[in-house]
Amino acid sequence: MSLGLLVAALLAQPGLCGPVTPLATPDPAAAALYVEVAETEQAAGDRETALIAWREVLRRDPRNARARKALKSLCQSDTAEEQAEAAAASLLSGLSLFERGEDKAAAVAFHEALSEPELVDTASFFLGVLALREGRASEAGTFFNAAVVSSDEGLARRAEELRLQAAREGRVALTVRLGSEYDSNVDLAPDGTRRQGGSADGVGMGLAELRLRPWGQRGPYARVSGNYRGHLRFHGFDLAGAGGALGWAHLGPVLQLSAEYGLDYLALGGAPYLLAHRLQGAARAPVGPVVVEGSAAVRREGFLDATYEGYSGWRSTARLDVEWSPTESLTVSAGWSGGLLRTYDLALGFFEHGPRAGLRLGLRPGLRILGDMGYSLRGYQNFDNPLGARREDGSLDAGAVLEWDVARNWSVQASVGWRGASSNIPELAYGRFTGGLGLVWSRGLY
Repeated sequence: MSLGLLVAALLAQPGLCGPVTPLATPDPAAAALYVEVAETEQAAGDRETALIAWREVLRRDPRNARARKALKSLCQSDTAEEQAEAAAASLLSGLSLFERGEDKAAAVAFHEALSEPELVDTASFFLGVLALREGRASEAGTFFNAAVVSSDEGLARRAEELRLQAAREGRVALTVRLGSEYDSNVDLAPDGTRRQGGSADGVGMGLAELRLRPWGQRGPYARVSGNYRGHLRFHGFDLAGAGGALGWAHLGPVLQLSAEYGLDYLALGGAPYLLAHRLQGAARAPVGPVVVEGSAAVRREGFLDATYEGYSGWRSTARLDVEWSPTESLTVSAGWSGGLLRTYDLALGFFEHGPRAGLRLGLRPGLRILGDMGYSLRGYQNFDNPLGARREDGSLDAGAVLEWDVARNWSVQASVGWRGASSNIPELAYGRFTGGLGLVWSRGLY
């Protein structure tokens, strides 16, 4: 049997896996010659030539069981290979669309990639991310369930983290926190200045926050909260508060933006203490190997207690940070922050600024450490007659939090913090240590 005859046979057929048209007169003897060629070429790995030969067998002997079985096996392999290639192409297309922020088209492509078993974990992961963005937390959790069994350890770890996040988020979500704290210096003025009579005390704390995101992580959002901070001994410093915010978020393929208005109310020792209005904006975007984030806020503070009414005024703050993730589990940041306080009592107004640094370390899924440190130089704007000087202060702040997700909706938080304050007025220098333990419950309600 010559190769030329096989090629001629191929050209005469509509497709290697298409229907076979038998000859008008069967010829089993001639078919036997093609069987020998088909088996030889198939054993040699020449699939295409083997298909041609098997088809010629069936043309001459339509009842040949060996030829039918061989064609079925070779064509099924061909179909599976084509399907795998199509699924891989869909996955690559989905990733490209995902990076460009075309979420709807990306979701279609990722769904197509689910047809290939080897791609289910990756496609499911990104479908979970898209669902989480849109506030479909329950659906996102289902996709992450399929991704956490991936043989890719990095993908499985990230999917587990997002699966926990999905259980605690949604279009409507509620967080409740109960805890206790030790505070070595309870009696501090609103600007953090040490006051006479400051003492250590134990503190019990509670917080509840309801969040609404009708369209997920994009678009408008709102939240309302209430909190209470009660002391064991100095009940005159108990704080009770309530607040809310209305905002809008843009989540683009590169740039993320947010803007919000907030209103906060505090009562001190059961009496009205503070009413504050706040406007804030933030932006975040990758720049090469790092992520740059900036924010600015202005807050109108009105102190309702006569003891502190001199602190009423406008507080403006700004911050710029650069984040870098050398590994998947570690993120470090460095930046600069500043603030300006203009108060009714001119001697209490100040300008401050200084560097900050932070880190986030994931020890394993559901267990992480967050740390931050900063130093601030503060210069008061006017001469303080009672003190006989214009104050210049400095403060070193450091803190760390250990967060452990002990269950689907439950977390334990342990925190420590330190502030070391210096001043050109020696009696205003102080140190403050805080340490606390809290239990947090979070759940997406819808």
